[in-house]
Amino acid sequence: MAQFQSYNRLLISEKDQISNYRAGECILGYVICCRYPSYRGTYLSCIERFEVYLDDEQIPENQIYFNLMGKQFLISQLKDLYQEYWFTLDKAKLLILKDGGISEGEHQVEIKMRHRIPYTGYFGNYMVLDSDDTKKLLVAGEVHSL
Repeated sequence: MAQFQSYNRLLISEKDQISNYRAGECILGYVICCRYPSYRGTYLSCIERFEVYLDDEQIPENQIYFNLMGKQFLISQLKDLYQEYWFTLDKAKLLILKDGGISEGEHQVEIKMRHRIPYTGYFGNYMVLDSDDTKKLLVAGEVHSL
């Protein structure tokens, strides 16, 4: 059975470019925005896998901070966040730690996510979807806050 893929194109926000993240005089990394790929939101604990690739290279999850509604989490913490809800119109900002940030120009960004659909849990079985999106984004101006 083919998986439902219509909303995958929403995963990476193409309205928001990649931005270097500065704290004081230091560039600590860069920021990529993403949205939940569905017509309904979900709890962060339903995200079973979340991977980010830049120019075909996977970013280690301990270098990714997931920012949503003014709160910041490590990817490894998502499985425990059953009270944190990701509404479909809310953008998550991914802070990727990298000394000096990212070079100017166009970069290919790919996000892969496996997530349970919480309202399908009949008799303990949930629908689990694999979503992925790849887009070419430009590096824009610097971000001063998340």
